[in-house]
Amino acid sequence: MMLEINLLPGATKGKSRGGFTLAGVLPSFGSGIRDPFLIAAAACVVMSMAAVGTLYTVQRARTGQLAVRMDKASRDSTRYAKVLAARRKLTAERDSVLRQLSIIRTIDESRYNWAHILDEVSRALPAYTWLTIIEQTTKAPAPPGADTLAAHGEAPVPVAGAAATKAGARIMTADTIAIHPPLGFRLVGQTVDIQALTMFMRQLESSPFLQRVMLARSEIVIVDGKDVTQFELSAEYEVPPPGVVVTAPLVVPVR
Repeated sequence: MMLEINLLPGATKGKSRGGFTLAGVLPSFGSGIRDPFLIAAAACVVMSMAAVGTLYTVQRARTGQLAVRMDKASRDSTRYAKVLAARRKLTAERDSVLRQLSIIRTIDESRYNWAHILDEVSRALPAYTWLTIIEQTTKAPAPPGADTLAAHGEAPVPVAGAAATKAGARIMTADTIAIHPPLGFRLVGQTVDIQALTMFMRQLESSPFLQRVMLARSEIVIVDGKDVTQFELSAEYEVPPPGVVVTAPLVVPVR
C-alpha cells in the first residue's frame, strides 16, 4: 500500500477551483424540477407568446394591405364618380331623344286612322244603304307626351332614397307612349234590303284597316211611310300589314 502526498502549496486549492463547472450545476438544477405540469405550463406560456407575436405580425401586415387597398378604392371612386355622372347625363339625353322620336312617330302614324276608316266604310257601303251616325266608342288617348298619371287623376308623391327609384320606374312605366292606341267605333244606319246589311258587314270585315265587325242590334223602323231596317254595327281599327300603305316623300320644286 502506497501513499501519495502532494507537497506543492496551493495545488489542492487550485484543483478544487478548476473542478467547479456549469455542467456540474445544471444537472443538479434540472434534477430539482421534477413536476411535469410545471414544465407543460411553461411550454404553453412560451408557445402562447410565440403565437400572439405571430398573429400580431400577420394582422399588422393585413392592416397595412387593407389600408393601401382602401386608399386605392377611394381614389378610384372619386375618379369614376365623374364618369358615372357623365354616363347618367348621356343616358337621360338619349331617353329624351327617344321619347321625342316616339311622340313624332305616334303623331305621324295615327293621324290618318280616321281617314282610312271613312275611306273603307264609304267603299264598303252598298246601294240603298245609308249611315246616320259614326262615332268613336273607345276613350280618346291622351296627347303624346302628356302626363298619363295626371290624366287619370293621380298626383306623383315626392319620395326619397330607394323608394324614389321605384317610384320613378313606376312613373316611367305608366307614362309610356302607345304607337297605335285602341280605336273602336260604331256605325248606325238604315237599309231597305237586309241582304245589303250582310254584304256591308262582309266587306267591312275584309278590309285590312278594320276588324271585329259585329252587329249590335237591328230593327224595323218606318221612314217616310216605308219599312226600313235600322242597324248598329261595332268595329275596331286594325293596323294594316306592311305593304298596304305606301308612303312617298313630298317633293316641292323650289324656284
